[in-house]
Amino acid sequence: MTSPIVDLARRLRPVVFRLYYLVRRETTQVLTLTQGSVLAELVGGGPSRMSRLARLEGVRMPSMTDVVGRLERLGMVSRRPDPDDGRAVLVEATDEGRRFYAELVAAREEQLRERLLDLDDADRAAIDAALPALSKLIRDFHREDPKEELIRDER
Repeated sequence: MTSPIVDLARRLRPVVFRLYYLVRRETTQVLTLTQGSVLAELVGGGPSRMSRLARLEGVRMPSMTDVVGRLERLGMVSRRPDPDDGRAVLVEATDEGRRFYAELVAAREEQLRERLLDLDDADRAAIDAALPALSKLIRDFHREDPKEELIRDER
């Protein structure tokens, strides 16, 4: 006999994955998942050190250097020295990167809107009611190292 939590995780994972896959498939794919995630972080959170981006994505620095290099070649990000530490590099989204990201989000939201219209009011209400719990689940995945938060707060 499985626990209710094990059962919930088993049922939730494929639904979340499939929903993301279907929405992503319906929009232009210029970026890899990691490149899109890094761009989203930079658009939403502002400039970031390469080391922080690597930690958030769970990759090593050489891999993050490759990701940022590709985004830079596409004109979506730029690098500059960190004013607080000349040895470190800050990466930030360019105007082109912010525009691309906004258009991508709008296209994906349109895909969801179209499908939400096909649901009845009760199904839309159930999804709406689940959003706070799902958002909390995501926040818990991205809880950062408290030392990093202290460093950022000191700036």
